Amino acid sequence: MTVYSMDTAAQGRKGVTAGLRLCVLAAACCLMLAGGCASRQDGGSGNRGVSFSIPDDDPTPLSSKEMAALKSTSQVDKNVPPEAMDDVTRQYKYYLRKGRNSVCVFSKRAEGYLSYSRQVFRSRGIPEELAYLAIIESGYRVDARSPVGATGAWQFMPATGERFGLTQDWWTDERLDPYESTEAAADYLQKLYDYFGDWPTAVAAYNAGEGKISRAKEGTGGKNFYEVKARNHMLDDKAQLRDETKQYVPRFLAITKIMRNLPELGFESIRPENAPGVLRLTARPGTDLNGLAEACGMSWGEFAVYNRHHKRRITDTGRSTFVYVPTRSERKAQAFLGSSRCTAYAGWGAMRVASNGDSWEKISRRSGIPVAQLRALNPGESRLSAGQTVLAPRSVDMSARAVAALDGKGSTKAESGRKSSASERSVAQAPASAPTRSQAQPVRPAVSSGSHTLQPNETLYAVARQYNVSVKDLQDHNNISNPSALHAGTVLRIPGGASAGGVSAGSDGRVGSKVPAKASRTTYTVQAKDSLWKIAREHKVSVEDLMRWNGVNEKNLRTGSVLVVEQ
Repeated sequence: MTVYSMDTAAQGRKGVTAGLRLCVLAAACCLMLAGGCASRQDGGSGNRGVSFSIPDDDPTPLSSKEMAALKSTSQVDKNVPPEAMDDVTRQYKYYLRKGRNSVCVFSKRAEGYLSYSRQVFRSRGIPEELAYLAIIESGYRVDARSPVGATGAWQFMPATGERFGLTQDWWTDERLDPYESTEAAADYLQKLYDYFGDWPTAVAAYNAGEGKISRAKEGTGGKNFYEVKARNHMLDDKAQLRDETKQYVPRFLAITKIMRNLPELGFESIRPENAPGVLRLTARPGTDLNGLAEACGMSWGEFAVYNRHHKRRITDTGRSTFVYVPTRSERKAQAFLGSSRCTAYAGWGAMRVASNGDSWEKISRRSGIPVAQLRALNPGESRLSAGQTVLAPRSVDMSARAVAALDGKGSTKAESGRKSSASERSVAQAPASAPTRSQAQPVRPAVSSGSHTLQPNETLYAVARQYNVSVKDLQDHNNISNPSALHAGTVLRIPGGASAGGVSAGSDGRVGSKVPAKASRTTYTVQAKDSLWKIAREHKVSVEDLMRWNGVNEKNLRTGSVLVVEQ
């Protein structure tokens, strides 16, 4: 199984003196190296970050090895015009001399991610050295944030992130997922290259936005970044490329030449293969992240370092998402994610507080969930106020009227009391740790091969797996529009033809072999020019899960093969 590496320097350094010194140094370096993050992708909106100034000319001659590294070329830095090489050389000399510590810090931080980044770019047939662009953007800080909202290692602005598939909502900010954001950056760079036709211009557009570069080309008649830069004076002040963009490409080319020749230039080699492995897994909607961390023997702080993109301690209850764990925890993580305990909170959601008089104690009384449990899942939310969004069971009445009824201020106090008593009786049927669910809708008569009584903490997904049917079939067969409304004790009718005993492997391991016709699995037929990366992104699952479920890899993927894309 393919695993990734993470930046060990980011783990467990809080409070350590050496770590503090490194953070101070990194912050100073970010101002120098990642100034473009503040305004990139804004299409010239006027939001400016720290300008990319041209370093002073260093008269110190380059050694023969340094000159050889400067002259080395690849697809991204070939055919640089002689007049444009002056800026590249100045940036190159700066990072060999005054900025040398910056290269050491950022190259070491990149060690945990470069292997994956190169793999992503290689899979798309674009230059692997574009992976170094994240050094210019953020120094490969996965939690980097600019003053104007650019976030993550690849510094996506909100709109650009959404455009390339990075979800940003109450549950997650996938710009902080170093692996997903790398895939989005590759998609963006590929689009820019297809549009502009060369990599230096595509890289400039990554910083300034394609609209800005397109207008600059049109206004100057320049065919590429170098010609536009040379004719920049022809544009009015608003249309001109900023210093940040004019130096962005030379800086990227200089860093690329250095990273390509680290040992020859006296830097420590980076060894991505030595960084600790990280496993990407697909988590079902409503996965208990606290429980997953505990199952892996990790504190929440340790788990959060791997999963900065998750804002809550439960995953989005409406969709599958990615989670990351150390490879050493693979068995424990897989066991937890495959158990019914995993989605014990699937019936919870983002609930809006309607009254300033509400409190965790009152929500506890209305839901039957202990106050300590509610607080643990909503850290930092000690006091509640109207308009606030909290994580709570979706069955809880969050209306101001319900709060007033508890306070004895509502005109329907007796009615509310009767509802509360009924709710308490329902809660008594299940453990306090289980989310409370209201009564399901009445089932409709249908041909059935048996019935199943829902147990505490049991989900429709678990029942579907047990009887080899799909969740949708269970819902249709029982007239269930909202699975979260079920509670322990509900009797479910099982569609005819189903049988207990668990779900089989579903494939004989050969690519293109027929997947058993089983509605509990979603399949996809591979199209021409498909790749595992493309299929995984379209179906919001990990490449590793696709490989594991189907016994397939990029080399033996064939058009017409049927792949399981959802378990």
